[in-house]
Amino acid sequence: MSLNVGIIGLENVGKTSLFRALTHGVQASGRAQMATVPVPDDRLKVLTDMVHPKRTVPTGVQFVDVGGVTRGAAEGGGLGGQFLSNLQGVDVLAVVLRYYDRPDFGAGTEAATALDDLDALLLELGLSDMSRIERRLERTAKAARGGDQAARREEELLHRIQERLNAGLPARGIDSTDLDSIKDLGLLTLKPMIYVANVTEDDLGPALDSSLGDPREVRNALVALRAQASERQAEVAIVSAATEADLAELSEPDAREYLESLGVTETGMGRFVRTAYDLLGLLTFLTAGEPEVRAWTVRRGAKAPEAAGQIHSDIERGFIRVEVTAWDDLVAAGNPDAAKRAGKTRVEGKDYVMREGDVVYFRFNV
Repeated sequence: MSLNVGIIGLENVGKTSLFRALTHGVQASGRAQMATVPVPDDRLKVLTDMVHPKRTVPTGVQFVDVGGVTRGAAEGGGLGGQFLSNLQGVDVLAVVLRYYDRPDFGAGTEAATALDDLDALLLELGLSDMSRIERRLERTAKAARGGDQAARREEELLHRIQERLNAGLPARGIDSTDLDSIKDLGLLTLKPMIYVANVTEDDLGPALDSSLGDPREVRNALVALRAQASERQAEVAIVSAATEADLAELSEPDAREYLESLGVTETGMGRFVRTAYDLLGLLTFLTAGEPEVRAWTVRRGAKAPEAAGQIHSDIERGFIRVEVTAWDDLVAAGNPDAAKRAGKTRVEGKDYVMREGDVVYFRFNV
């Protein structure tokens, strides 16, 4: 599986600039702009140096950049079919918020703040969801009055979601076993969200490191954003589109040196993916051999056969056992063979629950 991210935001918040920076050198396609890029993972280089494979393959993340949302777009029935269809298949919504001065944008004489932008965007998403719920209720309520028990449960669920939306809260957070019955509605506020604070290059270091000076008090602004995220079951990621664009032009050693000069140790892409994995409950496991070294994504809590299925359905179907070496044990040993000799490689069965950084070799028979 690969992570699929929809990038959304109000107009002129740096949304498309961020997309282009994160997907630098990758050909985008389609009217909504879609591109799949490799997930940064330093462990792949370590494994490659150990086993010298013919190729090294990172796991990927697909970004979908849709048009900017304008205030009032949802009035009269929604955000538009093209906008909605482009977001149907995404796993998480990245809500880009502007944390830099643009006094020419915003209502009245003062520039809108990032939290104003967030409230405006969530209002549009909520209104769009509400319009679809209302149309669905017309059909569901009729069936419920006719005695259809499934329709009654769905009607009750839709009314509960309406209450949350009317309170300014997203549909996400609803505790129900009947959510699959409304999956076809494609409610945007049911999707997990990451609030992406797009800061200036000067503010990037202070935003990530409390020991650095913070002349523009960006950290205080981010405290308020995190409070909003906590209330709405979202997460926060801090990036600088301008910095990511500069990094994309540099070699890896130069990029690392540049980040260090800013007081930063990880790219925005790395921070974002890590946040998304935590939010969605995903982990990465690794395979290593002479043909290839590769990273794979699977849900947290997955057992070994399910992880094997990420490689190929035949491996899951014919699963016998898995050889597992924890990442730290492998690094300490120096290579897979040394890890086996040191007794650090375990043989596990079908009930083994995968862990982050497991280096595995699946044995199967079909």
